[in-house]
Amino acid sequence: MSPSLAIPRSVVFGLLLLSLTSLANAQWTLERSIEHALSVAPELDAADARIEARRAAARQAGAWSNPTLELTADNGMARELGGDAHEFSELAITQPVSLGLSSARRAAAETRTLVATEDLRAERLNLEYRIASAYHRLQLAQALLGQVREAAREADGFVSIAERRATQGDISRRETLRLQVLASEAQQAIESAEGEWQEARSAFSLLLGLAPEQVGDLAPLDEVPEPQGLTHWTDSLESHPNLQIQRANLTTVQADRRVARAERLPQLGVRVFTQRDLVDGRRESVTGIGVAVELPLWDRRQGRLDELAATTTETQARLIGEHRQLLSRVQVQHQHLTHLVAQAQQQRSTVLEPAREILDLSSKGYLSGELDLLALIEAMHTVRLAENRSLQLLADAWQELAALRASAGLFLASTDSE
Repeated sequence: MSPSLAIPRSVVFGLLLLSLTSLANAQWTLERSIEHALSVAPELDAADARIEARRAAARQAGAWSNPTLELTADNGMARELGGDAHEFSELAITQPVSLGLSSARRAAAETRTLVATEDLRAERLNLEYRIASAYHRLQLAQALLGQVREAAREADGFVSIAERRATQGDISRRETLRLQVLASEAQQAIESAEGEWQEARSAFSLLLGLAPEQVGDLAPLDEVPEPQGLTHWTDSLESHPNLQIQRANLTTVQADRRVARAERLPQLGVRVFTQRDLVDGRRESVTGIGVAVELPLWDRRQGRLDELAATTTETQARLIGEHRQLLSRVQVQHQHLTHLVAQAQQQRSTVLEPAREILDLSSKGYLSGELDLLALIEAMHTVRLAENRSLQLLADAWQELAALRASAGLFLASTDSE
């Protein structure tokens, strides 16, 4: 056998550092973020453990009751023969016999496994929504940070030009100071945006199980594509995990009713025994079989059946109510998403693009001396406001799309492994 090769610690550390570096430098898309977060989510580990527990409970529920062994010793035969010693007189085995009860209990336990499985899907759907919400929040913070940095560069450029023109006597010191204040305000805006970005990155990295430094740049905040028709979203409702959970709960209650009906049947016990007795003055072994039957005089399980009948009605009502609530939510969110997409397009075409053109013309006019400083500052503020509004609309639209997916029960990550 060839000796095992020991890998130096320096090599292991280097590989680990390389993997973390490549992870941080790679661009995080929403799909990649969700897949990574789901692979390390403790909530899914807990849901998987619940499923295994339910499966184990189903195996246990189908097991037969253990038999009982009885061994009796007395001095009956010895006294008949004139003695007083105790001897083993009887050996008996009693086996409880359930008429369909074990199979009914196993079937009921298996339905609880189905509930746990749907709980896992619901947990995944909720995690996808949380990850998408944190992702789009970080996208917005990243875009706003880039925007204020660009604004600061523009302000610094105007300050440099103003200082040269002030040296030449073209503009007053008041205008130079006003541009310097504008540049300082831009730097303060950067500090504020960096704080928002760091908070958003920390919240996002926590869901991914990574340190904030391991999260690289996110994909840019692009426009949301035109949403698909309402029927695309409502058609998927039937497979929504929340509805499947209610259906599984209904199946469980119905299985429990079958268990309760099986428990109403008289319970049997079969007893096989052998005993020693005196026959014609001699010790002889006698064998036999007996049957014990429960007499259902006081408890007919009617209260349990009535309870389960009421629970069935409640679960059916919950299923109808859950479906109505999801359908209403999908309709409202789809309408809101359509409105946000239209608003974002209108904001870009009718506000942002004209505002940028005005700023470009104002910059040229200020540099040529045709416009005063006030016109330039007004144009810069108008562009910043238009950009902020445009980015906020895009982020709101992506957030609404994530909420619509969650309400419709649509997954981004594959669930084939389930």
